[in-house]
Amino acid sequence: MIDRRTLFGAAAAVTSAVASLFASRQASAAVRTKSLSNDIEVRGTYSEGRLERLPEMDMESRLEFTQGFRNWSLRNFGRKSSRRINELVKEAGFDPKVSPPIDDVLDVVGDDLTVWTSVRCKTTAQQIMWNNLVDGFYANKDGYLAELEAADNSGPGTLELNASLSIPDYTKHEIHIQPGGYIGDPLGGYVYHYGVNVFTLDLSSEDVFHRDLAAIVPVPEDGKMERFLDIGTGVAQLPMAVKERFPDADIWGIDVGAPMLRYGHMRAAEQGLDINLAQRLAENSGFEDNSFDVVTAYILFHEVPTEDAKKILSEVRRILRPGGVFFPVDFKTYTQVRPSASGRFNQWWDHVYNNEVWTEEYRDSDFIQLMTDAGLVVTEDAPTLQKRFWNSVMATKPA
Repeated sequence: MIDRRTLFGAAAAVTSAVASLFASRQASAAVRTKSLSNDIEVRGTYSEGRLERLPEMDMESRLEFTQGFRNWSLRNFGRKSSRRINELVKEAGFDPKVSPPIDDVLDVVGDDLTVWTSVRCKTTAQQIMWNNLVDGFYANKDGYLAELEAADNSGPGTLELNASLSIPDYTKHEIHIQPGGYIGDPLGGYVYHYGVNVFTLDLSSEDVFHRDLAAIVPVPEDGKMERFLDIGTGVAQLPMAVKERFPDADIWGIDVGAPMLRYGHMRAAEQGLDINLAQRLAENSGFEDNSFDVVTAYILFHEVPTEDAKKILSEVRRILRPGGVFFPVDFKTYTQVRPSASGRFNQWWDHVYNNEVWTEEYRDSDFIQLMTDAGLVVTEDAPTLQKRFWNSVMATKPA
């Protein structure tokens, strides 16, 4: 049987060769910036004008290949791998529909070639995607930094950066193995945005998911929606979409990652959306008590240690006004649903090989109880875009 280290070592060499091939195919013409606004938009936008096309056809083509490879890794080979895991678990005397502990799953899987080749393919797809994006944007690093700088003080909307902010340790890793993570790469917003589109298998997505999500964000029973906050906002796709739904509302988004916020502010300003972005901590936001009607958090809590999640939830309760709504969209925890053996293995892959450092701790927690302990009244039938996948919870602050 093939040793796991041998398999990964050989595949890593292939990955390096492929990445080198891609990196060597730099465009012959430099990307030019518009003289007045520094807006880099060489190839225009997609159909709705929200997402700029990548600067070079070569870069876009490589990402389309990566998206296809990821799609095959997940939906073709990945399904074969999942069936193989469930077969092995069943042969070992476990019920594959309800996963045994992950250590038992790993023992049963052993060095199975199908399973570990699938792991290698998913990981390689991530690596190629990020390398391609970093190489492509850094080919004109100065141009993109100038674009961000020109947008920093432009409107509509505001951008508040805090160079002296003490960044929590739990945010400093390279999440999703993105080089530099969300805070260490000045072009991280660009890299993240297009990378997520590939990750979700829709390279040309123009904020479709976030616009759909904004459409179901619940409002307080009294119908008042004057002030909104998104914590861990990233590149601010949700605040942008919420502003379109509630054009008269005062919309805010906070995050620790300055590169993400700068990119999000630039996009919002380009779209003419008056939103406010600030580099602040979710657990110490600096807002006044009772100051928001609705607070959201999209896929934030599985990136946070449980002890820090408790602090964030206490802060949410403090800044929500009585009757205000908290809408945290994230994965289901194990208290909500027990995964199949193959599902549990894939979650373990996400933790170990996709650098989701805190996701195991999150899934092991009772997030509903954590919200209750923070003094929020929880509802377990919240609006959702996919009930099987998302946690479908919301909470209100007692009057």
